[in-house]
Amino acid sequence: MTANPKSKIANPKSLRPPQFGLRTLLLLVAACGALFALGRWLDPIAVAALAFLAVSILFHVAGNAIGTRLREIGDKPDAAMEELLAAMPRQPRPQEFAPPTHLSQRRSLGWLIVVASSVGVTAGAVGGGLWTFAAGHGQVGLVNIAVGVVAFAVLGGIASFATFGFAQVLFGALWQAMNPPPASASPEPTRQQGRN
Repeated sequence: MTANPKSKIANPKSLRPPQFGLRTLLLLVAACGALFALGRWLDPIAVAALAFLAVSILFHVAGNAIGTRLREIGDKPDAAMEELLAAMPRQPRPQEFAPPTHLSQRRSLGWLIVVASSVGVTAGAVGGGLWTFAAGHGQVGLVNIAVGVVAFAVLGGIASFATFGFAQVLFGALWQAMNPPPASASPEPTRQQGRN
């Protein structure tokens, strides 16, 4: 039984699993203890917001470190991998791959996204104003209604833009997947004959 030749290659450029020492663990435990101690003076929502902020910062730093390491590794194989790749069969030709989708291209969403966003802003503004007025039982001031109108207009615009844009891209990708372009026959290379 022959061994896998890939298993003999020790790639020094591989991405190592995350490691931490005892000092980091103790700092994490101390930070958690301080955060939980704040629950004595702060509301649970404030403690949850602080925990969310801390986890977001931690994930951002971890993602930055992983991205930096992946950029250092790069896509160039080392000498042992080059020898292994040279012994492998031929590389596939471009016509053997599936055609690229429209998702690989940068395209405008068109004027329909402007209409959908405008409808979302208008619906959010009207709904926010009516909801603010109804929630206050008619006893709210004009400033409160204006704040409700502006806030819900922004939320309605963002929601309609995200929903319509995602749906447009999704259905466009599904349509392209269900209606692939016809396979074009590759032209045979022509020989140029020299003149005598």
